[in-house]
Amino acid sequence: MITGLDIKGFKKFVHLSIHQLSRVNLVGGRNNIGKTSLLEAIFLFFDRMNPHMVTNQFARRGVSILPLEPETLWSPIFFNYEIKHGISISVTYGKITETMNITYNPNYLPALVRANKAAASGRQLQIKTDQKPMPSYALDIVYKTNGIKGASHLTVGVEGLGLQVEKMKATKMQATIIPSRYISPPNEDAERYGKLDVAGEENDILEFLRIIEPNLKGLSSVTMGNISMVHGDIGLQRKIPVPYMGEGVAKLLSIILAIANTKGGIVLIDEFENGLHYSVMQKVWEGIGKAAKKYDCQVIATTHSYECLDAAYKGFSGDLAQDFSYLRLDSFGDETKAKIFDYEMLKVAIESNMEVR
Repeated sequence: MITGLDIKGFKKFVHLSIHQLSRVNLVGGRNNIGKTSLLEAIFLFFDRMNPHMVTNQFARRGVSILPLEPETLWSPIFFNYEIKHGISISVTYGKITETMNITYNPNYLPALVRANKAAASGRQLQIKTDQKPMPSYALDIVYKTNGIKGASHLTVGVEGLGLQVEKMKATKMQATIIPSRYISPPNEDAERYGKLDVAGEENDILEFLRIIEPNLKGLSSVTMGNISMVHGDIGLQRKIPVPYMGEGVAKLLSIILAIANTKGGIVLIDEFENGLHYSVMQKVWEGIGKAAKKYDCQVIATTHSYECLDAAYKGFSGDLAQDFSYLRLDSFGDETKAKIFDYEMLKVAIESNMEVR
């Protein structure tokens, strides 16, 4: 579980330091303060073996296509779009701190010599014996943990995006992100549900979804053609796809499946309240608290809604209180700071009608 986080030079953040994270964390703050950017920084840190680690951020924000140019692709993740400045993201797990440093390299020499293109006649590819690698644009990414260093190079060229890896291993901690406008691919949810069904854990998912669909009697993964979808029995003549039950049910399914399939990892949820009526939020938060504890999964979610915050406070009462924290982001000039409320501090603030959003 992440206990601390330090971000420098990423998007909105000149510097953001967070030294107290709980199992379940809710992040608030005014518009454009950097709540989504915080989730993106964390996910970027763990998505290290993916050549689309940067461009996927644009896809999650609704940008479907971009010119294949390094400044267009990469400058948005740097503070003030200054691609020549570096990015540093440090994550602390207990007593261990790992740091990711990102710098722009316009003259990267890949460990690859490209062959000449085949002629129209279909001759075999050719390579010159004295040919040298051609420089390309890259983001140099260096990871450091207890003096051990690994590196990768995210490249862009006429053939698209690439990732050159040097002495680096994939992180042991898995991360999953659920964007605000996210619609989970049916096959993805069906696959996740299938794993839990085989393990005999389908009842946990069913009980969670009954929070907002009490008529739900059962779930099953159904394959038609090349598409698999989770279907539910709500007492009609036939089972129906879960997305047909409404956005709230579909979102809850994606959240609980992500938590259950990210054991020992972290699930990031942007604009948690989207698609959920305030009347069910308290039970939803209580369910998330229990699921996060059962599956040893950390959750970090963002919100604009006071109703969502109040529901989380009420949902984490009793035995779950120690697992919850609220973080409010505030800006002071170029600096962004996080005010951290544990459960007792949040209780005093809410019961005193203090503004904490």
